[in-house]
Amino acid sequence: MKRNSSPKIALAVSMFVLLVLIGLAWAQNQPVEDYSRPLPYASDRILVKFKPLTHESMKAFIHQWHGGRVIDVLPGLDVHVVRIPENRIGQKLRAYLREPWIEYAEPDFVAHAFFEPNDPDFESQWGPVQIKAPEAWDITQGSSEVRIAICDTGIDQNHEDLIGRIVANKNFTSSRSVDDKFGHGTHVAGIAAAVTNNGLGVAGIAFNSSLMNVKVLGDDGSGYYSWVVKGIIWAADHRAKVINLSLGGPAGSGTLQNAINYAWNKGCVVVAAAGNDGSGSPSYPAFYDNCIAVAATDSNDGKAGFSNHGFWVDVAAPGVDIYSTLPNHKNQLGPRNYGALSGTSMAAPHVAGVAALVWTTEYGTSNNAVRERIETTGDELEGTLGNDGIGRVNASLAVGGTSLP
Repeated sequence: MKRNSSPKIALAVSMFVLLVLIGLAWAQNQPVEDYSRPLPYASDRILVKFKPLTHESMKAFIHQWHGGRVIDVLPGLDVHVVRIPENRIGQKLRAYLREPWIEYAEPDFVAHAFFEPNDPDFESQWGPVQIKAPEAWDITQGSSEVRIAICDTGIDQNHEDLIGRIVANKNFTSSRSVDDKFGHGTHVAGIAAAVTNNGLGVAGIAFNSSLMNVKVLGDDGSGYYSWVVKGIIWAADHRAKVINLSLGGPAGSGTLQNAINYAWNKGCVVVAAAGNDGSGSPSYPAFYDNCIAVAATDSNDGKAGFSNHGFWVDVAAPGVDIYSTLPNHKNQLGPRNYGALSGTSMAAPHVAGVAALVWTTEYGTSNNAVRERIETTGDELEGTLGNDGIGRVNASLAVGGTSLP
């Protein structure tokens, strides 16, 4: 004899209605960010993080209810990249944030490479000399066991000054190639770890270190925060000791901050460009606590006019007319093989290279120890950066050497 199941159905319906009412009541007091501001973010995708212990069936139901389609899940963070109808960011974010099972929902912001093209005929490297790299090389020239992840537009795969240094390639963009079609990533990689004493081109700061080519910006020099996040996590999971982020955007992101924290907790030193707005405005991810935020200096140790600054910046490094490697093929920046660029993007890899050197010394016991060594051994600066308490990195002092005048 069948039992009457209607009481059970009624109870289930009542519970569902109760949960919805609780959720709506809870959502009334939740702040909703105004995303009508002109910040760069995707028009048809958002990032959604559910609260712990939310059942998979509930996640699927919420996405279906709000017309979202999961196109990716960011590893390590369990953040969903959700496709939504075009140009309905604000509406969909508000809808998701009304759900009590949502920890946060935010746009998938767009990051851009921080660079300012300059005279490609500049043929001298003043940066390594300014930060006392030759003195540091008397103590250490780095080690192939120390991996520097260049999260950028890619690295030229057969450049004469980089070939043999690249030990890993990974592409998280929509580009069909891991190679650098834009030019920015190759320039950054050369500053950090170009082959040295080979009778060719330029010298890298940590020239015995290995390079990880993590392509997170497309062939136009820009990319979604979700691409950047996946690159950071992948690098951290594949033995990167230093992660260089010569990129950023004006918008903060819980997902991006969580990725930085993930890498830090994995033992990585994370170095990020401070941005080229010439102001004290924060740039992300550089603003986050677990990043070394790097401002740019000129050859006179003054703040580069374009460089961001402020209490949140940790250290400065050369960033004006920096001569380094460029792709040996056609690229968006123009010059091939070698050229000079300016930007905090160029300053950051100077610091990333010094971090790689410090990892090979007695001071390289942890990422916190490496960071502290870099930030406490810098040379004092005058002017804006000096007033902010920011020093210019000194490679020789950082690895335990002396600083000659």
